[in-house]
Amino acid sequence: MVEFSLIKRLVALQSNKKTLFFGSSFAALAAFVFAIYTMPAKAQTDSARLPQMTELRFGQTGMSFSATPLIVGAKKKFFEAENLKVDIVISGQSAAVCQQLLAKAVEIGDCSLNDVMQIVQMSGAPLVLVSNEVVTALNYGMMSKPSIKSWDDMKGKSIIVGGPKDNTVYYTRLMARAHGVKDSDYTFQYAGASGARYAALKSGAVDAAILTDPFDAQAELEGYPRLDDLRPKYIKPENYAGGGVVTTRDWAKAHPKELAAFIKALHNTVKWIYDPANKDELFSILQSKINVTRDAFDRTYQKHLVEDKMWAIDSHAIDSAVQGVLDSLVDIGSIPPPAPKASQFYDNTYVDLAAKSGS
Repeated sequence: MVEFSLIKRLVALQSNKKTLFFGSSFAALAAFVFAIYTMPAKAQTDSARLPQMTELRFGQTGMSFSATPLIVGAKKKFFEAENLKVDIVISGQSAAVCQQLLAKAVEIGDCSLNDVMQIVQMSGAPLVLVSNEVVTALNYGMMSKPSIKSWDDMKGKSIIVGGPKDNTVYYTRLMARAHGVKDSDYTFQYAGASGARYAALKSGAVDAAILTDPFDAQAELEGYPRLDDLRPKYIKPENYAGGGVVTTRDWAKAHPKELAAFIKALHNTVKWIYDPANKDELFSILQSKINVTRDAFDRTYQKHLVEDKMWAIDSHAIDSAVQGVLDSLVDIGSIPPPAPKASQFYDNTYVDLAAKSGS
């Protein structure tokens, strides 16, 4: 081996009267040379034994509270623990995430379930829900200008929602109809993320906005009235699926281990999020990413991590809940009746694989 031949040459030099190496100095040098030549070889061997990191691009609508598992998973290295390097690609709207998935610009994403259903129904696209990470619909609040005190005041006014065929359209109509406000009594404006809708409300560009946490909590702290809450009055886990990780069927079949590893990392992240001991660190992580105040965070934390568990530990899709989303799309005219069967839009295979790997 190379290192021993070098030491033999040093021994030969030691026997030469002209050499400058003597006694313990020579022994130290020999040990040094041996270390220099053996350490890189061992490091290379260890490196070769380590699993290679898999890079995944995740399409995300925006940085809001709903993105907490992604933010925390990256910060706390839960993805790295599963040999994944996850790059978050901000797309602005759910429909744009669906487009990115089909164009293979991202491998996985949070394309909303109602967008998945509409695209699949219209084009037969191979999109599929592989993990229902959000237990049910996000707990949206309908926040309005200070001059608007009730749903009756919304007649003739404007409401900003996610998009023309976004699930926030259905949520808004569900709440408004319950208070005798017809679909034709108000108009819609659109912005994909809650942060953008919150900004529109604050600027006075719209009369009301449907907002997720923590933006609804922040708006309420700033004096904007809360007209209504979506959950649990209108939506429950049994009748409406929240959605989660979406991909294409061909990519999922070709990468089952990577997909299961991603789901496992999300599950471990959610367990960390729910641990009360991590509350302050969670705030610190989110504060730098979504610019949430401590008051708004505390209210959101109590509401959705203590009183109501927002994210799933067991993220199997529930058939009746997926069917509820389909029925809602038929209700608002996005899918023609009769509603198709729910089973064609989800696949629990990869959640099962994640569980088998120790999730």
